[in-house]
Amino acid sequence: MKKLHEFAIDREIEIEETEITKDEKGQDVKTIKKVKKNSPQRFFIAKPTRSLFDEADLFYAVKLSEGVKAGLLTRQLLAKRYENDGGAMSEPDKENYVNLYLALFEKQNEYQRLNVEKLETERTPAEKEKIQQAIKDLNKIREKIQEFEFNQISLYDQTAESRARNKTILWWVLMISYKEDEAGKFEPFFGEGEYEAKLGKYDEIEDEEDKFTLEVVSRFMYYISFWYMGKARKPEDFENLDKGKTEETEKATEEPKQEETPKEEDKPKTKSKRQING
Repeated sequence: MKKLHEFAIDREIEIEETEITKDEKGQDVKTIKKVKKNSPQRFFIAKPTRSLFDEADLFYAVKLSEGVKAGLLTRQLLAKRYENDGGAMSEPDKENYVNLYLALFEKQNEYQRLNVEKLETERTPAEKEKIQQAIKDLNKIREKIQEFEFNQISLYDQTAESRARNKTILWWVLMISYKEDEAGKFEPFFGEGEYEAKLGKYDEIEDEEDKFTLEVVSRFMYYISFWYMGKARKPEDFENLDKGKTEETEKATEEPKQEETPKEEDKPKTKSKRQING
């Protein structure tokens, strides 16, 4: 079986260790104690076959049809409705959006000017405070832009295509996720069987709320979502996703660094051809 990507996650396990010490008479004394250690658990995403792609396309079409029959608008019909109503954004929204980007541009220029005027060792406390304030202002503006853009994207979240896409991503997660067993052999993470059986296993995992298992499912979702949207095809693409996941974890545990230049926020992800065309 060919693989798209392999990864490992440490799991805390309890094992028994034997410690040998000497008693007062110089004889060996064995003490067995339980200790907790991290054990790397291995997983991989299988490379889909042509027949599996055919099944996925059929599954998407069925879910799309279900959504339309249930009364959900298609993306095209929703866009047309917004167009007839003057667009998805009102005039005040458009003006606010433009002003946010103008403010971002101006604040970036201010930050760059402050940052290059003097070396860090030559700055006064007041100058350092100005730089820190500029960074805070930049982050606030970027948060507002991100929130605004997210709200615009979310207008299309309840379309028939969006529902079908999300269910198809879950279908792929159930079908191509594998784990390594105790004997070193890989087996389907969600067990054997067809979609409904695997979906039942997925529901069981959610109900059990085991932290480690939920983290594994989250990681499968993370990789396969990017793959489905056409953002991860080659090994280096998945390696970059791994790096991003690692940096995200490190940032969650580290204290904010002083005078660190804020990074540009990721732009909203573009839709895949399959998602748009259905």
